[in-house]
Amino acid sequence: MVKQEDSANVRRVLTTMVCFGLLAGTCRGQEAAKPLPAAKGTTVVGCLSGPDADDHYTLTSMQHRLGVEVVGDETLKQGSGAKVKLTGSWEALPGAAGRTGDAARRFKAGAVTVMEEKCTAPQAVTPVSKKKQAQQKKQPAASSQ
Repeated sequence: MVKQEDSANVRRVLTTMVCFGLLAGTCRGQEAAKPLPAAKGTTVVGCLSGPDADDHYTLTSMQHRLGVEVVGDETLKQGSGAKVKLTGSWEALPGAAGRTGDAARRFKAGAVTVMEEKCTAPQAVTPVSKKKQAQQKKQPAASSQ
C-alpha cells in the first residue's frame, strides 16, 4: 500500500514538472526578435505631369485619380508626361490640418523609372460599368409604363 507521504511527494514532483513545462513554453516565446530588413520604400506607378508654375509635379493613377503631389530631385523632369514608377516614401503635406487622404500627403520620390514614354491619365471619376449602364437603360423604360 502506498503511503500518504509518497503520494504527496509524487504530486509535488508532477506539479513541479508541469510548472517547468509551462515556464519553458513562455520563455521560448520571449526569444529576442530578429531585426527586420531595412524598408525598401513604397512604389507607385502612374502618369507624371509637371512641373507647374510652382515647380510641383503630380502623379495620377487608378488609385490616385485626382492626383498626388510629388517632390523629388531633378530626375522627375525626365519622367514628366510619361508613365513612371516612383520609389520613395509618403510624407505629411505641410499645413494639411483637417484634410484627409491624398490631399493630406505627398510622395517623396527617391528613384524614377520611365516605363512608357507617353501616358494618358485616368478620368477623375470612376466610369460607369457596362452592366450598370444596361440597368440604367432598363429602369426608365420600366417606370414609364
